[in-house]
Amino acid sequence: MKTIATTIASIALICLLNVSAKGESIMTDYSSSASRPVSAPITTESAGQQGKLASQSVVRVVCKSTNMGGTGFLHKSGQIISAAHVVTGCPQTDIVIVTPSQKMLAVKSFKADAQLDLALITPSENIAGNALPISQKAEIAVGTPVVTWGFPAGYNGLIPLLAVGYLAGIDRLPTQSGLTPPRWVINAAFNGGNSGGPVLSQEDGSVIGVVSSKLAPIPLYIESALAALANQKSGFTYTRTLASGKTETISEGQVVAEVLTYLRSQTQLVLGHAVTSQDLVAFLKKEGITP
Repeated sequence: MKTIATTIASIALICLLNVSAKGESIMTDYSSSASRPVSAPITTESAGQQGKLASQSVVRVVCKSTNMGGTGFLHKSGQIISAAHVVTGCPQTDIVIVTPSQKMLAVKSFKADAQLDLALITPSENIAGNALPISQKAEIAVGTPVVTWGFPAGYNGLIPLLAVGYLAGIDRLPTQSGLTPPRWVINAAFNGGNSGGPVLSQEDGSVIGVVSSKLAPIPLYIESALAALANQKSGFTYTRTLASGKTETISEGQVVAEVLTYLRSQTQLVLGHAVTSQDLVAFLKKEGITP
């Protein structure tokens, strides 16, 4: 008899196969002159200059013990701004800053605010690059075109990847303390690993936010089911080796929970949340840093 975990895994596989089978090609045939677009020059001016700046100022932030990480960017203080959840729970000695030149730097210290989801990281040595300016505007209009640069999971390139979108609105997310800090809602493709990256106004290149999360809602009963699977210790088990070299025993239910959680992490609604520049300025001031 199949276990519940095996059944769930089978359903997940069938769903994936159905999605693949139903995909339709939307390729345009440009083989004939009648369908070939004319007078459509390629330009990167909206992000080209910012791209040059981002290639020097946006870095990877990696936790060696978990092989997980995110993105950060250089502030004029010489410190790196990132998201709190990128570094929280990782020993300071395991945090590494990887510059676009692939130089790996240790971390002297870091401070994190879990409520705002912001972190300030001090690298072991100065990073050569131009710091990104932080917007001082009191109001930023919905509809503002924005770009973000970062290192989404699975991307191993040297230069941060570009995502383009616009400021779609504002939301409030509850925290464990009961506070509901405001978050920009950005219409752009955020993925795991983009957290901590700068959200830049295309108008002037200033930082108007810090990538916090992508929007991928999940019903409470599904979240509870995943938690139950993740805590299941009985049934079929096997031993796996972690990135650190340590081994651990994991059950069939835990395998299914990890697979389903990973598949959920790949969903993309092209909407995400970002910490506001106002909260970023307040965080820096609290830490004695001039924005």
